[in-house]
Amino acid sequence: MAEQIIPKRRLITEKGNLIEIVAWKVPKSKFYLEGVKYSFAFIHKEKRLIAFDNFNNEGHHRHYLSGKESYEFQSLEETADKFFSLVEEFESKQGDEND
Repeated sequence: MAEQIIPKRRLITEKGNLIEIVAWKVPKSKFYLEGVKYSFAFIHKEKRLIAFDNFNNEGHHRHYLSGKESYEFQSLEETADKFFSLVEEFESKQGDEND
């Protein structure tokens, strides 16, 4: 059974965007080598623009704008830091919530 290690949270940023985060401790397997399953997602105007996850048996990967690429996982903390840095960078260029 999966145990939540980061409870599912939905946050609204100062720019009015949505962040959803969650992580579980799961049994180690060929799809979850580290024994973690996670998702960090940033939604802007109802579109997921930035995300880090290892769902759907695809291994660790990140979504950025319209692209998707493999991601070398080090730890949940490092992944969260990279995710929030990209969100901060995106929002710093965004202007106000009507842009």
